[in-house]
Amino acid sequence: MNEPTRWGGGNGVMAMNRHIGARVLRTSAGLLAAGALAGAGLPAHAQDAPDQPRDPRCHTSQLTGSMSPVEAGAGQRYADVSLTNTSGQFCTIYGYGGMQLVDAAGNPLPTNVARTANPGPVLIGLSPGQSAAATLHWSAVPHGDEGDPCQPSPTGLQIIPPDETDPLPVEWTGDVVCGAGAIEETAYH
Repeated sequence: MNEPTRWGGGNGVMAMNRHIGARVLRTSAGLLAAGALAGAGLPAHAQDAPDQPRDPRCHTSQLTGSMSPVEAGAGQRYADVSLTNTSGQFCTIYGYGGMQLVDAAGNPLPTNVARTANPGPVLIGLSPGQSAAATLHWSAVPHGDEGDPCQPSPTGLQIIPPDETDPLPVEWTGDVVCGAGAIEETAYH
């Protein structure tokens, strides 16, 4: 499978942003500073100003979601959440997604997402069949006065693609998420 097209971004080390602690159910657009895409050799549809839609943006109905097997060590967990373009058309993704952990009945579980700055947002072009992934990090070690287990174990994850509001159901391949459901998430890359 071919790699998705990526524009902009950088390889510099950036401090982790732990400011956001509230549940993230809707993503935000316009995170890229004005002019950052100038001269980056983008196709015309990706050269819009940062606060403008990135046409053709990938819509939830054009995507399927999946979660990779979990990598574990010393109570820390890592996994990628992927969005795959299942439409017959090219589309773009930019930024961070939203998510909600759920139980077997589909009920929401504590979920507190913090966006990390590395890697930060880059515009990703997805041809049919191509995927982009966001990396998740969480702890399976109880925090403070959390019991053992610290939280109910999720069975699913509702993923909201960047700039969308409709979720995609994904099977949760991990275990408990301690720290009141604290998950760090990168931008899609």
